[in-house]
Amino acid sequence: MPVNPHALAHRDPRFADQRWLLDLVIEVLGPEWDQDRLHYLSAPVSADHKGAVLGLQHSIRKFDDFTREMVKLAHHFERRGAGQLQSEHPVSAGDDYFTAAILYGGAQWPIFANTELNVVLEQKKVDCYTAYTATADHHIEPVEIPYEGRTLAGWLHLPAGRVGKPGALPCVVMLSGMDGFKEMNVFASADRYLRRGMAVLSFDGPGQGTSLVREIWYDPDEYGQVGTAAYELVAARQEIDPARVMLCGVSQGSFWATQMAAAEPRFSACAVMFTCFDPGNTTMLTMHSPTFRQRFMYMTGTSSVDELEAKLTTMTVAGLGERIAMPYLVVMGEDDPLCDPAETYDHLNEVPGPKELLFYTGEHHAPVTRTSGRLGPAVFLAVADWLADRAAGNPLASRHVTIDSFGRSHIEPWGEERYYNYGAPLDPQTLFKDGPETGLA
Repeated sequence: MPVNPHALAHRDPRFADQRWLLDLVIEVLGPEWDQDRLHYLSAPVSADHKGAVLGLQHSIRKFDDFTREMVKLAHHFERRGAGQLQSEHPVSAGDDYFTAAILYGGAQWPIFANTELNVVLEQKKVDCYTAYTATADHHIEPVEIPYEGRTLAGWLHLPAGRVGKPGALPCVVMLSGMDGFKEMNVFASADRYLRRGMAVLSFDGPGQGTSLVREIWYDPDEYGQVGTAAYELVAARQEIDPARVMLCGVSQGSFWATQMAAAEPRFSACAVMFTCFDPGNTTMLTMHSPTFRQRFMYMTGTSSVDELEAKLTTMTVAGLGERIAMPYLVVMGEDDPLCDPAETYDHLNEVPGPKELLFYTGEHHAPVTRTSGRLGPAVFLAVADWLADRAAGNPLASRHVTIDSFGRSHIEPWGEERYYNYGAPLDPQTLFKDGPETGLA
């Protein structure tokens, strides 16, 4: 069952040439050949549903299997959720509907155009998520953020018992990555931000999630204004403290959140993880799976490689750092295949305000699979705690934190400037010491 017209492949010669190889790699390595997609889709669902999502690794054997297999499983949970409602089990129904929404959103990933199927899946995702909100353990409401005469879809989450009550809640404005969508940012239960007393605005920026079906394309030159619109939407809520509205961006969202932070100084803090700071995403779009470039062509509404590259010429963090005065956290894996560590260091050297880098040695794009990530500070919890600390007004001194392969943190002041030493994150001489103090032994 092809999910894209064959002609679509030919807008990118690299994708067309490697299409056969893509299927072969998935057959050999499974559906997580490029990133831990099933793992991040399973992360927000309830513990009782994770196994079913992860089990898709056994049925996805080629690229076009993704959508079919995810839709089959999503439809199963959607029907089961309806049955649970009839049996007056609203909590179980909500968990089923939430999982169905995540899977319908995941099923959209391999589709690189607004086909009839993609539009249907978008509606199924929203319908199932809406059904979940009626049973959720906290308040969730749909919101629309003004942008270029149109609106960006989002969900506003408030801790239980706080809707409509004047208060001083801190709020995290949250963006996922280029393959992500707003429904996956807040967990079905025991969410890490809500548990820490923070509201969350999760939304789809231009070129992401619902915005794609609305044909609101990504333009690097226009993204900064999204920050001001998002800030003003949540700051106007009586439940939220305008002085404690913070940003968080994951993967490609690390770049978008940085753009927003540079454009809107009223945000009180910004945390980004799994950086995508290479100019024009050159590394991602030339050295890795050809699906990345197809996805970015869809996101930008471009139809050729030349048109895409022209669109991305201004996609750079250069000049953004000097405009960020708020506390700023960056999390990166040393062996991230999508971003050169030097780009992250150069960017942070430009940031004048208090800043912190959590640098996981030997880790991948998402530092959760190697020993530094598994044994060191749990990435997502560390970010949630960092944001909670900023909301509490705890001061931040600029620092560099290297997490070694034993999970130990080596903390140093940032100083005037820092640079990445290729192959030896602290100092080449540490590779030749007898002791394991750097964790590289």
